[in-house]
Amino acid sequence: MEIKLEEEYENLATEWQYQMILLLKEKLKKNGVSDESAKEIIGEFTFDLSMLHDQGEIRVDGKSFNPRICFDDFAGNLIGPDEETNLHEYAFGSISEAFGE
Repeated sequence: MEIKLEEEYENLATEWQYQMILLLKEKLKKNGVSDESAKEIIGEFTFDLSMLHDQGEIRVDGKSFNPRICFDDFAGNLIGPDEETNLHEYAFGSISEAFGE
């Protein structure tokens, strides 16, 4: 499998983020959380997860890593970012869209 660094990554990542928001919204609604509370919970979670993705560091076995997501194009390629990512900048806009604002 080849890793391709592509400009289209940002569009793929923001759509992934939006789909994650919709999943969280659905689960919170299913469990009786009001839309107002759900929006706040999802906002905090999405922003923090996006910051981890963009600028975070995790340590495993004494080594540091920056978490990144890649996208499989089903043609033997993984699509990754060609530069630093700014997914956190889209977090609240994606949430507003998910709540019809």
